[in-house]
Amino acid sequence: MVHAVGKAERGAYFWTDVLRFLAASVVVIEHTRDLLFLTAGEVGPMGAAWKAFYFVTGLGHSAVMIFFVLSGFWITAAIERRIGGPNFWPQYLIDRLSRLLMVIVPALAIGALFDFLSIAVTRSVYATGNSGALTLVHPVLERLTLPIALGNLVFLQTIFVPTLGSNGPLWSLASEFWYYIWFPALLLLLTRRRLSIALLALALGLAKPELFGGFAVWLMGSTLFYLDRAVQRRGLADWRGPKAVLAGLLAVGAVAVALAAARLHLPVLGDDLAVGLAFAGALWVLLRTNPRPLGLARPVAAYGANASFSLYVVHFPFIALIASVIPPMHRAAPDAARLGVFMLVLALAWLFGWLFSRLTEMRTPAVRDRLRALLPPPQPAPAQS
Repeated sequence: MVHAVGKAERGAYFWTDVLRFLAASVVVIEHTRDLLFLTAGEVGPMGAAWKAFYFVTGLGHSAVMIFFVLSGFWITAAIERRIGGPNFWPQYLIDRLSRLLMVIVPALAIGALFDFLSIAVTRSVYATGNSGALTLVHPVLERLTLPIALGNLVFLQTIFVPTLGSNGPLWSLASEFWYYIWFPALLLLLTRRRLSIALLALALGLAKPELFGGFAVWLMGSTLFYLDRAVQRRGLADWRGPKAVLAGLLAVGAVAVALAAARLHLPVLGDDLAVGLAFAGALWVLLRTNPRPLGLARPVAAYGANASFSLYVVHFPFIALIASVIPPMHRAAPDAARLGVFMLVLALAWLFGWLFSRLTEMRTPAVRDRLRALLPPPQPAPAQS
């Protein structure tokens, strides 16, 4: 959900945009490291600095759980603004699909183009699936078919079809889209006793049970929305002073423990639910302390609000193509020179994501408004006799 970063707003919302940028960047960082560097097992003994580098650049999956919590919070807010009005489903679907498809359609096209360049022009070892990268283990050409592209367009990737080409990160978009459908359908049933055909979409969880685990994380953000709204309505003051400092330290500590446990693959403490719960706790503290926006962080917040989605959906095929043309055109051992290449590729990915967003996310409001104008006006309620 896009926020007006440059305007007066609740400070906590500003920092959620910063978090969106950071979460997207953590995903990009892991994929960039995987495509440019040998794995830790291949390298063998390393110094402490390189061990730390490999450790902190492997948190991409946990960052997606952070996205799920944030998504649950903001999408629930959007649903609550509309659920009592007329034409809920048409209005809501226009909002969600315009937001998603304005980015996904060109992302699929440009990702496929980058993949074809990797296959036909650079003859990339990455495109064959033989690079040794953990995030690209299949021949890309096998997944560049029309049925797979159409499956990705209707958010069935990893449920009935693979993700398109090399773009494995698209898996999470299928999860999120169906959460967007499941939640309001369940909410209407439980709070208004209204059945919806959208409830049938829950059957997709039978094809991919992992969807339910992600939905539990997503619902943590949704729950926070209702708790926060209750606090706001009661007019309770923000936390300040030692209480805020202590809560912040505990929240950061809990997230750090959960992320470390996830990185070490520890049972219970390191699973997706634990990461989601730790971050939901941190988000609750952020909402309650409501820190002021920081001027120096405004470019980061602006990127998070307006381009983090674009960065997420286009970065992988872009980085795979770049990795196939930068010498030595395959994964390499860690050293200072390779670290410099790593930083350069990251900067290019951030720049490309921003430029891509100018052609996609920036145009979403105009497209959404045009689609809304096509809806028939709501019918007046029948007169009471």
